[in-house]
Amino acid sequence: MDIENGEPIESAGEQEIDFIIVQLLETSVDFRQWLVSQAVPDLELSSYLGSVMHATYAGEGESDVEFGFRSVSGDRHLVLIEDKIDASKQPDQVERYFNRGQYRVDRGSWDSFTVCLLAPESYVSTENEAEFDSIIRYEDVLDFLEDATHDSAAFFSKVFESGMRRGSSPTTDASDVLRSIADQFQTRTEIPDLIQAVDLKKRAGFRSTHPEHPDAVQYDVYIGETGMSGRSTVRLQIASDEGLTDSQREALKSIASEHVDALSDYESYPHRKKNIISTKVWHEDAVQNPEYDSYVDAIVDELITLSETFHPIFVEKSID
Repeated sequence: MDIENGEPIESAGEQEIDFIIVQLLETSVDFRQWLVSQAVPDLELSSYLGSVMHATYAGEGESDVEFGFRSVSGDRHLVLIEDKIDASKQPDQVERYFNRGQYRVDRGSWDSFTVCLLAPESYVSTENEAEFDSIIRYEDVLDFLEDATHDSAAFFSKVFESGMRRGSSPTTDASDVLRSIADQFQTRTEIPDLIQAVDLKKRAGFRSTHPEHPDAVQYDVYIGETGMSGRSTVRLQIASDEGLTDSQREALKSIASEHVDALSDYESYPHRKKNIISTKVWHEDAVQNPEYDSYVDAIVDELITLSETFHPIFVEKSID
């Protein structure tokens, strides 16, 4: 293998993914909080109690990953994670996860539990959504890692992307779709100052050349998977900028959070460093909407809405 041009892990499996999840749980406070918010959104983490890979139970199989935490109410909560890339479920596999969780609660080890599926978007089915308490997609983890300050975040992202290639995801290169998005956006936008800021492989990003608009603020589209079954994230970013101080970054985040209510279907993430406001475009829903000829049209509409809402706000409230 060519070390200079090769990937460190060409085909990651579930065990590699499990190890990364446990390593992040053990080393990153931000990841613990994020994972709890995704797996058990109704509970808030007070203290982390530990994690384990491949927890085995006599007669009930094993959990890929288990981790526990104490909630702010004082309850001890156990999360059992089933990690799937491409293998089909074994008979009664989900039921045995619930049996293991109930066994731990009945023995008094935990007060409550959650069974969560971790899998690429392309793996998740309507049946999965009905069977599991919660679902975390590989694409969601990649979104987190893009913002993360963890030293190994870039490497972990490559491993997750490798796992997605091994699964049934048809593409990790969305350059053709993103080129269409960029061309249509630049044709339709009424803001003359926006120029392309990133390459067109998985993202289309635009920044403003207006002298009063902060250089760090960008308007961005991320595509985890193309095609009808895919989804895209349209987001407002505060990109890395050597000249941006922590206080200036916080000021930009404050401006954004103050005005996010002007947009429906957008969520604000003030704890994040980079991707602070976003919404999802589900490709299948967009195609079924008579307003759009394709999901590209829906993505461009969202990008125009986002930029035309926030561009004048940032120009007016520029920071020093």
